[in-house]
Amino acid sequence: MKAFILRNCFVVLVIISSQVMTEPSFAGTFSIDSGYVEVNGGRIFYETTGKGPVIVMIHDGVLHRETWNGQFAAFAGSHRVIRWDRRGYGRSDSPKASFSNLDDLLILMRSLKVERATLLGCSSGALLAIDFALEHPEKVSSLVLVGPIVSGFGFTKHFKTRGDRGKPKAGAPAAEKIKYWIRKDPWLTAPGSKAAKDEMEMLLAANPQNLSGSGRYARGPGRPAVGLLSEIKVPTLIIAGESDIPDVHAHIGVIQASIAKSQRVVLTHSGHLAHFEVPDAFNRVVLDFLETAE
Repeated sequence: MKAFILRNCFVVLVIISSQVMTEPSFAGTFSIDSGYVEVNGGRIFYETTGKGPVIVMIHDGVLHRETWNGQFAAFAGSHRVIRWDRRGYGRSDSPKASFSNLDDLLILMRSLKVERATLLGCSSGALLAIDFALEHPEKVSSLVLVGPIVSGFGFTKHFKTRGDRGKPKAGAPAAEKIKYWIRKDPWLTAPGSKAAKDEMEMLLAANPQNLSGSGRYARGPGRPAVGLLSEIKVPTLIIAGESDIPDVHAHIGVIQASIAKSQRVVLTHSGHLAHFEVPDAFNRVVLDFLETAE
């Protein structure tokens, strides 16, 4: 048995043997089902709770499914919520051969009998959401993209080096990488996001494998999304943190200009992980959007 503490101070007890968790919430007690889905060459871990229209949460490239602690219970009052660990993150298996995140997401949705869902993705998770919406448009009802990037649109040297602020090499010790992302990088989280930095440090210390992620094994989409964004016809909400790195804001501009049914919201006091840094403001914006999109 393992305990998780969500940002809203609810305690979730995980009983892996029965794959069911229960959690007190603002809406009363509800069950959380968890387990593994078999995918080509491995397993991916998921958690799901709530009833109603489905939201599938897709994490960024540094944290894992627990990055959505501030949303998982909050959204379950009106939605069925699914969060999962991509391969190499959290409790999912690390890849040992080439694989497709697009295929993994499709298998997950089919296994959980999800016909159509809102995809809520952050950073590379938002990139995956966009690619999935282009590949499987019949499975996507709307998109919520947090600090998104888009496949096929490049990055500057400033982005790749993080402004030459001492970003560790790929083979650096986990402790050095954690210190950089928490204490040195000014864009992943805003300088004033102390609570988020402390929580992120705790999550990464418990899940150092996240810092390697999928490594070289994840295959990209068959066709880059940047020239195809106009094919996306579903309502799309783009959320930016005001302190996010300039390249991400450039990607956001391309996405908003290309998707007809898109709108952009900029949240203050946040960087790349707006949902993680300012969850209350983030949740209000997303739930208001879903009321009109669904």
